[in-house]
Amino acid sequence: MAQATEVDLKVLLTDTCNRGGSDLHLLHGYPPIQRVACDVVPMPGQPTLTTDTIWKLVSEHFEDYHKETFKKECRVNISFTVDGVGRFRMNVAKAQGTVSAAIRAIPNKIYPLSALGLPPIVGTLTQKRKGIIFITGATGSGKSTTMAAMMDHINKVGDPGKIVTIEDPIESLFAPHNCFFLQREIGVDTPTFEMGIQDALRQDPDILCIGELRSAESITAALTAAETGHLVLTTLHTPDAAKTAQRIISMFPGDEQETVRDLLCTTLEAVISQDLLPRADKKGMVLAIEVLLATPAVRQLLKKGDLSQVYDILQTGTSLGMISKDASIKSLFQRQVITRETALSAMRNPQLIS
Repeated sequence: MAQATEVDLKVLLTDTCNRGGSDLHLLHGYPPIQRVACDVVPMPGQPTLTTDTIWKLVSEHFEDYHKETFKKECRVNISFTVDGVGRFRMNVAKAQGTVSAAIRAIPNKIYPLSALGLPPIVGTLTQKRKGIIFITGATGSGKSTTMAAMMDHINKVGDPGKIVTIEDPIESLFAPHNCFFLQREIGVDTPTFEMGIQDALRQDPDILCIGELRSAESITAALTAAETGHLVLTTLHTPDAAKTAQRIISMFPGDEQETVRDLLCTTLEAVISQDLLPRADKKGMVLAIEVLLATPAVRQLLKKGDLSQVYDILQTGTSLGMISKDASIKSLFQRQVITRETALSAMRNPQLIS
């Protein structure tokens, strides 16, 4: 127990942020571990952590609800702010009877769309008044950052309106400018994403931001919200535009897939798919992006269930603002932002690199 007094979570998080790290991991039997760019390394000079030490560090940020949730479910998601350091998202979970925590730094400021490397078409998409926009990618690919930047853009340059967010947990906090915000957290303000979306339809929103779609029920609720005249921004863990549609439809039983496909055809506005790749200069990560717009040709493919041609449409739709992931990666390589090895490993068709 003596070690518990030697470890200060604020010190650990400050060091992680100062190094440009994205995550701090607290695991029983290991010293604190940082993720900086693609490297996961133990922090020098720090003691090996025990479950008691980890629990003491993380539970000081818990409300009674979080403690009860962890007791019942052996996991809990929370967000918190450390004065002078920043805001963080934390998952605490049990592993083989021990307590572990993964803490992610949330950017201290919401960056403009252009500063994130997002193409101008993303700004254009924020002008939509209805429909659904999916932001997809693996964990840690910057989906939440992109969604926050889009909401901030709407708030600062868009028409006045009301934005309802449903998150697990709440990450970026928004101050009203052109828009008013109602931010709700799963477990604290609403039991589930599905119920939060249903409530939102009675809360007169103009825009609905859903942190993540995890079930067929939440997908149905989100598509219904888009169908009833709201703009919906949400995320999925899918690698590219074509697989996003496949994933959505496959989550439903066979006898419901046709209905879902029709609903997706009428509500989809765009899929923004992204990866974060290590920079050649080893100074952090850079965004590789794919943008598919729901043109009549794309809607027709969705209706037919023939998504194999989506990649061809991405190649031919550049004049409309579309971009394929491969084209984005190739451009990064040609500008020497990423290495050849990184480009080849990330591309769908690596032969495009001569």
